[in-house]
Amino acid sequence: MKEGYLTFVNQLAPVIEKYPDFEVASENGKKYLKGNLAIIDDAGKNWGTFQVEIRNKEGFPYRFPKVFETSERIPKIADWHIYKDGSCCIDVLPSEIIKCRDGITIVGFIENELTPYLFNQTYRMEEGFYVNSGYAHGLMGIYEFFSSKLETGNDIRKTLFLMNYIATKPRLNRSNKCFCGSNELFRKCHMKAYDELNKLDKSFLLDQIELIYHRSGLKTKNQLRKNFT
Repeated sequence: MKEGYLTFVNQLAPVIEKYPDFEVASENGKKYLKGNLAIIDDAGKNWGTFQVEIRNKEGFPYRFPKVFETSERIPKIADWHIYKDGSCCIDVLPSEIIKCRDGITIVGFIENELTPYLFNQTYRMEEGFYVNSGYAHGLMGIYEFFSSKLETGNDIRKTLFLMNYIATKPRLNRSNKCFCGSNELFRKCHMKAYDELNKLDKSFLLDQIELIYHRSGLKTKNQLRKNFT
């Protein structure tokens, strides 16, 4: 058995202890979690309950486990952040990689990622929109992740330029002028973004640059969104 699956299995008991509405199930000799997850906000309002399955995914605990919403409350389409295989798109890949860099637990994943995701879905069902807009589904969401971290908005060329710098250049001294050309000190400008995005593997970052470049055509945001969906 792979180490990631063994890590997943070893974390099942703490989940059952904290979430008694879950149970361990098995399919084709592989264990997974299934059960009900109540969504209760900070004010104590119960937004409803979702039936979910949480399964091991290759790369765990350095990637999120795979989640299926089985109560059929969420439409199984990309606009509702659902992948083609029916699993939930909890976050965009670069954000997921950064969050999982030091490894995660299933309990922490349920608390910090799955519950907010399902709350957002429930809010949209009731109010017609997401309370936490997050990122778009697919490659557009990946671009939005990078542009938000780099504060480049719709400027695709600048986004790619700064991403390339982070992937290929060493970290500046705090008191140097920022690499973005703003004439601001690095520590007051893009230091935080550099440090966060520098956690991504260089080859992964360069692959994202190439993918965004070729898919976008470096056109307007409307064309960008059309090409990315």
